[in-house]
Amino acid sequence: MHAEAKKLRLGVLISGGGTNLQSILNAIELGELDAQVAVVISNRGDAYGLERARLAGVPAVFLDPKGYATLIDYNHALRETLDEHGVEAVIMAGYMRLLGREVLEAFPSRVLNIHPALLPSFPGASGVADAWKAGVKVTGVTVHFADEKFDEGPIIAQEVVRIEEDDTVAMVEARIHSVEHRIYPAAIQLLAQDRIRVEGRRVRVLPRGDA
Repeated sequence: MHAEAKKLRLGVLISGGGTNLQSILNAIELGELDAQVAVVISNRGDAYGLERARLAGVPAVFLDPKGYATLIDYNHALRETLDEHGVEAVIMAGYMRLLGREVLEAFPSRVLNIHPALLPSFPGASGVADAWKAGVKVTGVTVHFADEKFDEGPIIAQEVVRIEEDDTVAMVEARIHSVEHRIYPAAIQLLAQDRIRVEGRRVRVLPRGDA
C-alpha cells in the first residue's frame, strides 16, 4: 500500500460569510485540493464562516481585536493560534484586516489573498463597485501573495470577467464570486504541489512534474 500523500495544512482567515472558505472545503472534499483546513480564524464573532467551519468539523476560533492593545499584539496572537494548529500556509478569504510582519514573516510566500478585481486596478474593499462605476468593460479576480500593504503582493493568478452594458453591480458581483470559488482552490493547489516560484514581482508556475 502507498502512504497517503501529505496534505498542506491551511489556516483560513475570514471576516464574514465564508463563501470562499466553503469553496476550499468543497474542493478538498472532491479531491481537487491536496490540503486540509487546520483552523478557521475570524476577527468577528458573528461571521457565518465560523459556523461553516464547525459544520465541517474544523476548529473555529474567534480572535477578538478588542482584547489587544495594538494591531501588533493582535497579529502576534494570530500567529500563535496558527502555530498551535500546525498551519503551513495562511489563506485570507474575505479577511478585512491588514496582516503585519508578525504573521507574514512566519509564513514567507505562504500567505495568499483573493481580490475581486484585476489588480493593480481597483484595490480596496469595494473593488467590484469601483470597477462598475468606472465603466470598464472587463474586471475580474486576482489571487496574490499578501504583503504589508493592501492588495499589492505578487500576483499568482487572474481571470477576466466581462461587464455588460446592462449589468448591475449585483450581477457583476455574482459572476465575480463564481470565478473566485473556482480560481482560489486551484491557486492553493499550486501551492500544495510546490509549483509556485516568486521572482521579484513575478510569480512563475512550474509545469506538473517540475516541482
